[in-house]
Amino acid sequence: RLAAFPVQVPPLRERREDIPLLVEAFIDRYAAKIGRPVQRASEATLERLRAYPWPGNVRELENVIERALILSRGAILEVAPELLPASAGAFTDAQPVSRRAAPGIAAIAATRTGSLRDAERGHILAALERTGWKIEGDRGAAAALGLRPSTLRSRMQKLAIHRGRSDCA
Repeated sequence: RLAAFPVQVPPLRERREDIPLLVEAFIDRYAAKIGRPVQRASEATLERLRAYPWPGNVRELENVIERALILSRGAILEVAPELLPASAGAFTDAQPVSRRAAPGIAAIAATRTGSLRDAERGHILAALERTGWKIEGDRGAAAALGLRPSTLRSRMQKLAIHRGRSDCA
């Protein structure tokens, strides 16, 4: 029924003042879902997100925030420049990767050419390799990633990660 009354919504790159409100809403939505204690985004993160050219729209921002929450370690969300989609071309930021970021983020950041999905997949695979593919327990990959075991299994299924497959070694 939307064709009966079309609504024009300008792209996110033309509504930069909406970014902090959207980030807050996405943190509220995904922090509880993922089981993270994140309460807000850092001011540096908000500035980085406002400066980003957003070739996509709100869903692209939503995906960036969800990805950052998966990798977060503290109550303040940090979005490293490497987590922003590469589709913006030469967009870079001199801000260093947060020390609170999950182990292995430097390896993910070094790739810069892959998609967020590829980076997440690589991060999970690295954690699984480090833990001998143990998912649960204090020395399991879920604990290393700061996730619940069920969340890690769900991510593994979504990303087609299976032990013993040649593309997972």
